[in-house]
Amino acid sequence: MAVRRRKFFQQIGGTIQDLLANLDTGSHFEFVRLIRLWPEVVGETIARRTEVSSLKFHTAVVKVSTAMWIQELNLMRPQILSRVKAAMRNDAVRDLRFVLGRLSRRERKHLRTVGRIARKPIQLPELRDPELRRAFADLIEAWGRSPR
Repeated sequence: MAVRRRKFFQQIGGTIQDLLANLDTGSHFEFVRLIRLWPEVVGETIARRTEVSSLKFHTAVVKVSTAMWIQELNLMRPQILSRVKAAMRNDAVRDLRFVLGRLSRRERKHLRTVGRIARKPIQLPELRDPELRRAFADLIEAWGRSPR
């Protein structure tokens, strides 16, 4: 007579966590979690000017829109890193690296377009000197390109 072993029930959450840990050898799930948590961790102002681009060797690489923001974020690095660690609840991110780069998405909710005044051609007075006529034409062209 065969003896049957009795298997006890196991919670599905623990089983799924073990399965995902075995599947995620490249930390892709942690990268996705970091991308989703980033705006909440740093706030809307910083999130609009930054984008998490990768997570390599426990270092999050964050693209920043301008060099001025890189300098500011480097000063804020300890505070941001502690917030990230608290939000992630694990040791997936140990350091932050800010690099200059073009952001792939730009949400400009609060900005609106402003219409420009239509340019009208300016009639130059009759100038006999060709050099003076060219100088006036260059001046008018430069004025037309300047921001108003």
